[in-house]
Amino acid sequence: MSTTASTIVVYLIALAILVPLAMLGYRQAKRAAAASDGDVGTTFLSGVAFLFAFIASPLGILFAHLSLRQIAHTGASGVRLSVAALCIAYALTVLQLTLLLWGSFTGYFH
Repeated sequence: MSTTASTIVVYLIALAILVPLAMLGYRQAKRAAAASDGDVGTTFLSGVAFLFAFIASPLGILFAHLSLRQIAHTGASGVRLSVAALCIAYALTVLQLTLLLWGSFTGYFH
């Protein structure tokens, strides 16, 4: 298999992994929003997820999923911050993968 074909295959596999995770995040956000209580304090993981969405987006995805799970179980607030972190982290991860694909095609990394 040529380098170009293998690069495209890796890109498609990465996207195939991200799409079901994004759908899981959507379901988690709905569950967390239903269980959230505005009187209980915001979870620490929501803030961490938002921070890592910009610093290291794959870690932002992980922390956002964890914070949504924690909110669904405890009823704490912070759903909007976690959902924002999830959307930003997914968008930046796809952008990073696309830039890597572009760079490999144009020879930017050689």
